[in-house]
Amino acid sequence: MKPEPETIRVIASQRIDRAAKDARDKALEQAAQKAEENARKTAVALGLRLLGPAARNENIACDEYGQAAEARVEAEYFVSKFHQANIDLRLLAASGNLLNLLKKEFSTHWFQFQMQMRPRPGSVEKRPAGSSALVAGHFSIPGGGGTFGDVEAMEVVCEWLSEAGVAFTVASNGEDGVQGPKLAEINPLDYGIFIFVCGPWYPRKSIPSMLLEQFTHCVKIGVNLTTYEAGKAGFDYLLARDNLQENRVDIAFARKQEYLPVAGVLLVERQVAYGQRQRHLYVKQVFREYLDTGQVVPIWLDTVIHHNRVGLKSGREFESLLRKVDVLITNRLHGLVLGLKNNLPVVAVDSVAGGGKVSAQAKALGWPILLPVEELSVETLDEAVRMCLGRDMSVELKRTSQQGQASVAKSRNEMLMILESITQTPLSASSTE
Repeated sequence: MKPEPETIRVIASQRIDRAAKDARDKALEQAAQKAEENARKTAVALGLRLLGPAARNENIACDEYGQAAEARVEAEYFVSKFHQANIDLRLLAASGNLLNLLKKEFSTHWFQFQMQMRPRPGSVEKRPAGSSALVAGHFSIPGGGGTFGDVEAMEVVCEWLSEAGVAFTVASNGEDGVQGPKLAEINPLDYGIFIFVCGPWYPRKSIPSMLLEQFTHCVKIGVNLTTYEAGKAGFDYLLARDNLQENRVDIAFARKQEYLPVAGVLLVERQVAYGQRQRHLYVKQVFREYLDTGQVVPIWLDTVIHHNRVGLKSGREFESLLRKVDVLITNRLHGLVLGLKNNLPVVAVDSVAGGGKVSAQAKALGWPILLPVEELSVETLDEAVRMCLGRDMSVELKRTSQQGQASVAKSRNEMLMILESITQTPLSASSTE
């Protein structure tokens, strides 16, 4: 039997310029060109060859007044055969984190081997439904890549179990911050209920099928899962997040959190001009130790233009992001300046022994929260952050803004006077106000 040809599907749209002649036809033609270009880019990204069009559907969308507003083209294109190994290699190469991904793959396969070597429970009678439950998820599988949403969904299930008076244990992979024993060390016969929480579930793949076999004697419940087949996907009870029968809201939606303040962190790691007075490595160490305490949520920032580490392309982007944080921790002069310019409390750290330009700038601005490197520790950094977050800094920020504007105005006037003396062109009175 001849295999079905493989295709990729793309959709493109184009607004209709009602003032143009033959507007609909032109918009459809432009949408078709966009669709073909998108198909070409998709094929190249996947390492495939675009062979030609397979099908195309065109339609015109109208606005609320019944006027033609948008041309839309849905197109399918034949492509050369998909090779999963080739796609996987391209994904690995494009990830930018090849070593971590390879470690993840290795740990997953090692876990799979460990599970295969375990004895099967055999013909064990079903345990009483009221007995202890084991809660597992992708946060239980080494290399499984548990997400924050997975863990929040698990915490909701644990709340439900506590509400029902059911004792439970959470299985951990030791990687995703979940506390509990590892799956490979658990005796399945200690449990009467097996619950797998959150994420995609393929019951015929090796790890899911092994888990179903290991816990065959349990009442098996799938919660908040995405499944792609009819039925219960190997469980006795399935509360699917989405499958062929229904869609439900992900239960992480119900998890309540106590929110933390957000700290922008802007760190320069080397300033050659200061020579042996540099203490940047020590500052970096203290920053990391403080952030590890979990008192704030860090957003790492960067003001370097070329190869910006967080992908920012302009000062406008940097300051727009800066305005979203609650406090800025920085040892950069422009971190101090741009933070205060945007009315943001700043914990300024001078990484130079004896003081450098950060100290000079804090003095020029009259900003009081400055930590010389000689006084820097996790404790003093924590105290300074708490000061910024724990009290109204509006008076200090207003005074700093006024002092900063006055200083810049002085520099402006002096510059204009210099230019006047050079060009012999009198400046208007308003320009020197």
